[in-house]
Amino acid sequence: MRSLGVIFLADVVGYSKMMASDEIGTLNLIRAFQKETIAPTLAKYGGTMIKSLGDGWLIEFKSASNAVNCAMAWQTISKQQGKMSLRVGIHLGDVEHEEGPPPDVYGDTVNIAARLESIAENGEVAISASTYLCLDENQAKTFNNCGKQTLKNISTPVEVWSTGRLNIGSKGMTRENAKPLISIKPFVSTSEVVGGFCEDVTHDLEKYLNQKDWIDSTVQKNPSENDYQLIGTVSVSGPNFTIDVILKAPGGKALWSKSFGAALRQINLVSDTVANQISSQIFLEIMKVRDKFKS
Repeated sequence: MRSLGVIFLADVVGYSKMMASDEIGTLNLIRAFQKETIAPTLAKYGGTMIKSLGDGWLIEFKSASNAVNCAMAWQTISKQQGKMSLRVGIHLGDVEHEEGPPPDVYGDTVNIAARLESIAENGEVAISASTYLCLDENQAKTFNNCGKQTLKNISTPVEVWSTGRLNIGSKGMTRENAKPLISIKPFVSTSEVVGGFCEDVTHDLEKYLNQKDWIDSTVQKNPSENDYQLIGTVSVSGPNFTIDVILKAPGGKALWSKSFGAALRQINLVSDTVANQISSQIFLEIMKVRDKFKS
């Protein structure tokens, strides 16, 4: 039977790594999340569990608004607990139902929801335009327009909205090139004095890295371990400030690190220069290992 439905797909980020590190603890964590979070939120928002996938869940809702509310509740709780990170993808469209038992769902709507989940930034929710158009003003303002994306094995580009950015290096997204992808984690500060500088240098790094002929970069709060990662911290000590930067290879191994320092009175003048220096060094470091980490 075919009817309109809202498909909700979620998965636990880094599940395999968690299982390898602590299988019993991971299973207990997921069981507790299912009991304490999933069951009550599905009851509250009217979701129907289609299947549990071990490291994720396939759920159908009758309401796009309820599906998004449920996703936001899951993300809020998981972030508060700080024990695991989730990705969620939601799409509204025609769904082919199989009554079962057990019941199941099929079709492009399910496939698109799965792709949206895979390209969502860790800890965020990615939805299609058909879902977004059903939201009220308060719900809608949480989402950023990420444009039309070409998703793997989906014939028509899908306009995507997300509570964060997209993991453009995901295997769920079709990229026009095989350039290495660098995820820049927004630089963090230990003092409000350098908060604006952190934002500026993060933006400048994305700009300079994207000027390189064979590198793509994107800013992500929770970078994927499948990408190169650039992580920076800015601290203040008396009249000076220090920038500590580390570049990680896909898989998490450190490739390069360095500290930069300057007088605090110069902070409004140096973000562009520092970003240019860091991006040039990153270019050289990735050149050394680019064949090893080809996608």
